[in-house]
Amino acid sequence: MKVRLHSQTHEWRERDDEGVLHIFRAEWDSRDWTFQSTTKSDPEWYPVPNPQISHFEGLRDVLWRKYQRRRLPWKFVEDLDALLEVRRKQLE
Repeated sequence: MKVRLHSQTHEWRERDDEGVLHIFRAEWDSRDWTFQSTTKSDPEWYPVPNPQISHFEGLRDVLWRKYQRRRLPWKFVEDLDALLEVRRKQLE
């Protein structure tokens, strides 16, 4: 049994080039973000083993919108921005 303290779950939707709707879910488990994905026609969630920068950017957009509606603190957005910066430097 996995115990999660201060866990968060955020979801967003994106369409690919063929027009298929993909639903992404990101969970914070007090140390790291884990991502899962599914499609509208598939009821199962599948883990994303190596999340791309685009996954983190989609999550950042969701966190930003929630911050604007005062549903989460600014620190969450700042922490994700720092993580994104580190990931981008790793790609260079």
